[in-house]
Amino acid sequence: MERDEFIKSLGFGLALVCTGSCFQACGGKGNTGTPDPNPNPPGGGGGGSTASVNLGSQLLAVGDQATANGVLFFRIAAGDVSSSFVATEAVCPHQQGALVWKQALNKIQCQLHFSEYGTNGAVLQGPQNTTGSTRTLKIYSTAVNNGTLTATIA
Repeated sequence: MERDEFIKSLGFGLALVCTGSCFQACGGKGNTGTPDPNPNPPGGGGGGSTASVNLGSQLLAVGDQATANGVLFFRIAAGDVSSSFVATEAVCPHQQGALVWKQALNKIQCQLHFSEYGTNGAVLQGPQNTTGSTRTLKIYSTAVNNGTLTATIA
């Protein structure tokens, strides 16, 4: 093996090792140095679980938001019908930063690395100033019954 080939292969191997380490550091829970804001995610993996908020005291105005049982609820329109609300996971899939609804921007934003998502869960912008990527948010179906907004967590 020539000297040039050896140096190139050494550099490529080192790059693979570094890349793998970066992906491992970005991908797991608890790597941020902060506690997981949702240590007991809803549903426990079994599906069919629910989270609810009282519309008599929460989500009164368009733009209001509330978190319950690992679900972020927010109001996008007037009226107490299911289509006036969105329910999504409350933590960012990138590194579990808290998600908030930004009414003025019409998007959901992670407070850790500022990933942004549409009301349909689509990724509008990935994490800033960090490596790694994110996935679409889970959007849960909602129902309104007797002044209570309920999300079914599948």
